[in-house]
Amino acid sequence: MELEGIDEMIELSKENHAHVLPLLKNLAYEPVFAYSVIERNQSGKVFVDHNENPTCSLIINSYGQYLLVKSGDNEYFMSEVVDFLLNDQNHSKYYDLYASTPELLFQISESLAGKTVLLHRSSFTFDLSKFQHLKKPNALQEQFVMKQMDKALFDKYKNEMDASYDSLWSSSQQFADRGFGYCLVMDDDFASVCNSYFVGGGYADIDIVTVDEYQNKGLATLTGVAFIEHCLNHNLVPNYNCDAGNERSIQLAKKLGFVKKYDFPMLWWHQDQRIISDYLKRFNYSNHSSE
Repeated sequence: MELEGIDEMIELSKENHAHVLPLLKNLAYEPVFAYSVIERNQSGKVFVDHNENPTCSLIINSYGQYLLVKSGDNEYFMSEVVDFLLNDQNHSKYYDLYASTPELLFQISESLAGKTVLLHRSSFTFDLSKFQHLKKPNALQEQFVMKQMDKALFDKYKNEMDASYDSLWSSSQQFADRGFGYCLVMDDDFASVCNSYFVGGGYADIDIVTVDEYQNKGLATLTGVAFIEHCLNHNLVPNYNCDAGNERSIQLAKKLGFVKKYDFPMLWWHQDQRIISDYLKRFNYSNHSSE
């Protein structure tokens, strides 16, 4: 991703990404995508106001997830962030902007009015005891086979179901090395898939997709369970968040042993206004601009 209008901010070398970790403490949610950049599990950039002891940072995951964090006031840095966000050339197709506090997000939203829309996300904490006591669906019908995602399955999934995984993981090898997932297949076709969106900070973000014709059969629960068991066997904490208006996803989270913790705001820009409009209608947003 080529960045324009951001040359006044300091880009940390990959070896110094950890300098921003103190700014990520005590957030109300886990910014796993930011940790994935810091730990170099997934590609991205880290911009700061000072090399050694930064007080402000913009962490950019190449997938389009941005995190703005700060512990002090730096108006110049903030103005540079605004300039960067307002320049469409800096973004592939969209960005999701998260901030360390709602106050910081609303502060920057004033400069992005008319450019972004305000969304709300629900974050969850994983409750091991609830997971251990969940009622798993009935045994799989014979035609379904559970498989761990390998490089070939990853490429098949990227090509057939979600092309955005091309920017999420730079290659099938990187996914095999740093990510993981499980899928239920029927006759070599995907029925339900649970992949890691981001891995970092000791967490793994969950992404579950079930093909329409196989929904309401408990398949998402089964792939989710396989994913969570993998996390538990590899010292990772499963992490779940979704749009606050996505009731089906919220119910699935609870079914898998997650407890809703917090709703937090974010700003979303997309180059295609129709996609924004459809999303806002789908999840019952009445507000179509940033506040």
